[in-house]
Amino acid sequence: MAPLRRELTRFFTKYPVDLSRRMNFEKEIQNLFHASFDQSIPSTLEERILYEKQLIKSIRYQLNKDQLILRRTVDNYNTYYLGSLNEFQKKSDDFVQHSISYEFIGMLDCINTEQQQLDEIIDSINSQFETLHQKRLINNDYRTKFIISKKSTTKLPHLYFLPETNEDIEMTVQPKFSSYQYSPIQKLAQYLDELLRPLFNNLSVSTRFLNTDDFIYKLRYFAIKLDSLLPKTQFVTFKIHDLYDNVTHAGLLQALYTFLAHPLVSTRHKRLSNDAIHELTAIVLRNNFFSYDDKIYRFTKGCPLNLQLTDLLGDIYLYDWQFPLVRQLRLNDLFYGRYHNIGLMTWYGPIEQLQTILDELEQLLPSGAQLTSFIATTVHFMDCLIDNR
Repeated sequence: MAPLRRELTRFFTKYPVDLSRRMNFEKEIQNLFHASFDQSIPSTLEERILYEKQLIKSIRYQLNKDQLILRRTVDNYNTYYLGSLNEFQKKSDDFVQHSISYEFIGMLDCINTEQQQLDEIIDSINSQFETLHQKRLINNDYRTKFIISKKSTTKLPHLYFLPETNEDIEMTVQPKFSSYQYSPIQKLAQYLDELLRPLFNNLSVSTRFLNTDDFIYKLRYFAIKLDSLLPKTQFVTFKIHDLYDNVTHAGLLQALYTFLAHPLVSTRHKRLSNDAIHELTAIVLRNNFFSYDDKIYRFTKGCPLNLQLTDLLGDIYLYDWQFPLVRQLRLNDLFYGRYHNIGLMTWYGPIEQLQTILDELEQLLPSGAQLTSFIATTVHFMDCLIDNR
C-alpha cells in the first residue's frame, strides 16, 4: 500500500481537490486495490506462473554454476548482455579505481557503519546551511526547510554498473546510481530544479527541443512557414560525449551564474538572490556521496544524471557553450536546436568552414568530453529521418 499512497499524495499535490472528495477517492481506490487480490487466478495463468518460476530458478542456477552474468544493457533497448561475471566485476572495479571524478572517503565496516557515515554527512550539510543563514543568504524559513533530519528515510545512493556493447569494440561498463530519491541532497536539489527549470525553459525556448514533436514543429516552421530550406542546404547533427563525467563543478557553477545574470532572468527568485542560488547549488554538487563495494565516495567533478537538477545544470552549461555557434547561425538565417547532448542545424557554406567552427567548439568543452558530427542532406535525428529533397 505504501507505494500507492505515495502516488496518490503526488497526484493530489499536483491536482488539488477538496478534502472530502480526496478522502472518498482514496478510500475507493484502496478498496479496489485490496479487492484485486481476492480474485482467483485462471488455471492457465497459474500454470504459466509456475513454469516461469521454475525457468528463472534454472537460469539462476546455471548462471551461478558457470560464473556468468545476465544484465540489461545501458541503452534501454530491451537487450541483455551475457558474459563472464569475473570480467564484468573487474571492469566495474577498474572503472571506480581509475575514475578521476570520484574521491574515496572511507571504508564501511562494523565500526564505521554506513549510518554513522551518513550522520556525519548530514551534519556537514546542515552546517553549510547554517553558514548561509549566518551570511544572510537564506532566511530562517529556508534554513528550516532545507535542514536534513536524521530521522528521515535518507540513505546514500549506491553505485552499480550496466554493460554497454558495440559491434566494433569489446564490452564496457557504464555507471548508474540507485536510491537517489533518498539522497541527503535530494530535497534541496529538487527545490532548485523546480525553481530554475521554468526560468531556463523560457530563456532557451528558441534553441532547445523539448521532445520529438517540438523538434518537428520547429523544423517545419523553418522549412515551410519561413521558406528557409534551400535546395543546397545540408543538415548537421552533432553529439557531445562524456560531458557529465568530465565537466567540473566550477564550470557548471560559472554557467549557472552567467544564466542568472541574463537580462531576461530576474535577480530574485522566491526571496532567494542569485548568490544564494549559486551557493545552494554548490552544496548539491560538493555533497554527492555514494557507496560502492563497502566504500564511500564523493563526486569531485561531473555529476549523476539521477538528479534532475544536474541534468538541468548540464543544459545550462551547454546553453552557454553553444552561444558563439548560435549567434553565427542566426546571422545567416540558419536553423539550430539542441536536445540535451545532441543537436541539429542547417548549413550551406563550405564544409571546411563548418569543421573549423566545430573544432573550436570542441576546444571549449571540458577535458575528456568529445564532440562528434555528421553532415548530409539526409540524416537521422530524434527518431526521425530528415531529408532535403
